[in-house]
Amino acid sequence: MSEEYILTRDIIYDHNERMLNIRKYYPYFRLSEMSFRQYKDGQFDNLEMGYILMAVLRFFIEKNNFDEQQVAYEDYENFILELLRRDFDIRAGEQEEKELALFIFDKIRNDGRPFIYEYFNPVDKKRQSLRVRVIDSRIIDGKVYYSITSDAVEFYLDTKEIKDESNITIEQVLLGKLISSKNFKGGTKVVRRINNEVGRLLTRKNEVLNILSRDVFQGVNAYEEFNNTVVRWFEEEQKLFMKNKELIEQALRQGESENKYYSAMEEIYLLESELNRAITRHGRLLRECTDLQMKADDIITKAKFGKLKASFDFGDYMKGLMEADRADLLGNIILPMLGLNIKKEFDVKSIDEMLTYGSEKAESGEKLIEEQAEEYIYEDQIEEQRIEWNYRLFIDILFDMIVEKDSFTLKELEDRITGILGGNVLKNGDWYSFLVHLCQKKSYNVSEIVKKPDTFLEEILKGHFNGNEKYGDIAFCIESAADKIETEGVAVTGNLRFSRKL
Repeated sequence: MSEEYILTRDIIYDHNERMLNIRKYYPYFRLSEMSFRQYKDGQFDNLEMGYILMAVLRFFIEKNNFDEQQVAYEDYENFILELLRRDFDIRAGEQEEKELALFIFDKIRNDGRPFIYEYFNPVDKKRQSLRVRVIDSRIIDGKVYYSITSDAVEFYLDTKEIKDESNITIEQVLLGKLISSKNFKGGTKVVRRINNEVGRLLTRKNEVLNILSRDVFQGVNAYEEFNNTVVRWFEEEQKLFMKNKELIEQALRQGESENKYYSAMEEIYLLESELNRAITRHGRLLRECTDLQMKADDIITKAKFGKLKASFDFGDYMKGLMEADRADLLGNIILPMLGLNIKKEFDVKSIDEMLTYGSEKAESGEKLIEEQAEEYIYEDQIEEQRIEWNYRLFIDILFDMIVEKDSFTLKELEDRITGILGGNVLKNGDWYSFLVHLCQKKSYNVSEIVKKPDTFLEEILKGHFNGNEKYGDIAFCIESAADKIETEGVAVTGNLRFSRKL
């Protein structure tokens, strides 16, 4: 029964996330089905839109992200006309070629409208639609410039890596797009992938060092490959790290000064924390690679001297004597062996030392003191512990009131909290972030949360209530009230009503 329940729940509640991942592929398959038979009486029927789309995406990534250039329509037109002549042997009049380039551009942009991807949502039991764009536009100094969207970048990177850039560079290209489009939650996932890649490279560094210690020839090949795929991109990666960090700081300043993205501020802080961790680990990778370079040079140098070490080959010497017909030189081999001193002498003075030397009753081994590495606690981990501790206090007070009352307002809850924790609690940002997390869902059921938490707050609830029978059967819903709550000098929030479900 439990397995069937888990299966059904995975099918229903994971479907929405799967559709969100699939949506970035939708424009490609829509465009790849397009035929040019109806355009200009089929004059350009040999064109293949799927290939053209991938080429245009690659062109925009190169210009926007690697060269950091703005792309005007004239830049696109020059690129696409060269591609059509080279790959499809298009030979038409200048005006016809320009009309064809504009026709293709309008199809990729979907005439300025987003591609609409519809699917069935089994949770709400109704059809929903997702909007996907491939190319965005903006006006700068009276001129229109175009850029590729984050969905299109992510789609292209899923199909194949670009040139021979490192995975960290590629992921950071996508990260910059996600930050610019205010998708901070998606950016956090990208940074975590960067952290995983850095960890993989640290492991690979140790593997290269082990190969060098076993076989210097194989080790040199592995070391050169590691340098070409990792070390050569450090400078580019550091630039992208700093660029993305500036974008995050800019979003934070704008959000705090103009009260923008208030609901996303916590996601921005989380993204900044993950990026700082990635920068720290990337710096460690640079130090480890420098250490690898020094050790590799030392191993290779010793191997070279080992090959040059003086040695005597009797076979080669005898062959040379036979070719020169010089039997008299055989004495060079025999004479050194005839003059060996094989007699052993013992100094009489050593007898006194042997008689006066006291032996130990038992040999004692050298004591080794194991040094335990000091565990470093990052600032963001301290912040996370503080937030979780405060959330647990708020949760206890909230659920105690739900047990006591069937219905109450946010104002009543704040009065209870200030009575227990003091008036300054309403000046604490954790209280308002707790409310933001709480209002992500309209209803909560403790038994379902313990089985499968869906949000950050539910993860904390699961750890808090798991095994606690006091709140095991509680379910409640949250409704918005018409009035507002004003905390002087701090914030104005809408009132809420909490109602227990029987």
